[in-house]
Amino acid sequence: MNDRGDFRRPRLDPEQLFSPFDRALGTLHERLFGRYRLVTVAASILIYSAAVLSTGASLGVSTNYFVLLPVICASMGYGLFAGVVAGIVALPGNLILYRALGHPEFAPASKAMAELSGILVGTVLGYLSDYHRKLEVERYLRKETESELRRALRDREALFREVHHRVKNNLNLIKSIIGLQARRSADPAFKDAAAMLTGRIMSISFVHERLYRTSELSAVAVDEYLKDLVNAVVMAAGGSDTCPTVAFDLSRHDASMDVAVPLGLIVNELVTNSIKHGQPRRGRPLAMEIRLSTDGDELSLSVRDDGVGLPGVDEGRRLAIEEAVLRFPGSLGLTLLDLMASQLGGKAAFSRSDGWTEFNLIFRDAAAAERP
Repeated sequence: MNDRGDFRRPRLDPEQLFSPFDRALGTLHERLFGRYRLVTVAASILIYSAAVLSTGASLGVSTNYFVLLPVICASMGYGLFAGVVAGIVALPGNLILYRALGHPEFAPASKAMAELSGILVGTVLGYLSDYHRKLEVERYLRKETESELRRALRDREALFREVHHRVKNNLNLIKSIIGLQARRSADPAFKDAAAMLTGRIMSISFVHERLYRTSELSAVAVDEYLKDLVNAVVMAAGGSDTCPTVAFDLSRHDASMDVAVPLGLIVNELVTNSIKHGQPRRGRPLAMEIRLSTDGDELSLSVRDDGVGLPGVDEGRRLAIEEAVLRFPGSLGLTLLDLMASQLGGKAAFSRSDGWTEFNLIFRDAAAAERP
């Protein structure tokens, strides 16, 4: 479970595939047929010779099976070539030992079959030993590559966090400069424009702040982001008679910056304009509702208030954002809404019903379908 509380499929460490017994067996194999393989082969020849000497009288011809021990150890320690050579020389070496002991009757009845058996065992085990060695090399290279990729990923995440942190700080610096300049000006129009610009910069800054503080560096939790953004805008109007009450109904959704930034600008513009121009009559506080619903990769954003409404949007009527821009050509806010809706590739319109003015935007987040 990550820091947002949602569950992800746990990452499987390849080392978890090996039990303690597997690792112990691998260590034993590495020592016997890797680091000390010459000692192992020499010991197998001594054990084979001792077995022939001690059991030859009782086992007779069956002592030929002991010769497979040096063949197995040579093939597992030195690979295919050594296994083939050991298989070829096993029977002649066995016969020489029998003659030296004075027991030629221990020789197998079918020397061809015995020779073929030794070659077959040496070849198969030698090939498997070479294959196992290649797998070990590949496993080592994969672990090295994985370690390098993890280091590169950590460096990338640190770089992205630093970039988002610096961008957020720079945007906040720009906000402060605009605020200082606005306080030095006596022009109400400039102060108003500076406040609107500060809100727009804040909506972008919030995206970088969330990317910097959360584990996800490429996606923003839009529901949490919009809620924080609206609360910040409302707090900026706090202490005044224009402070509205806001209700949220936001579905969980993660989106890239390409989606989060336009959405934030749209919501900031609508909430700011509602507070500034949409105050209802009789002095009661403005009520606002903000909804975000998802259906697969399709999102629907709805921002509505019970204020005086947008001029030209009558009860039961619908006004597309493109028509609103043409009807009010001097409105920078409407132009910005149109541009952001177009950037998202969505359809947006104003409507009024039962005393509520609503802005609705429907668009597709195609990138959401590609994320796990």
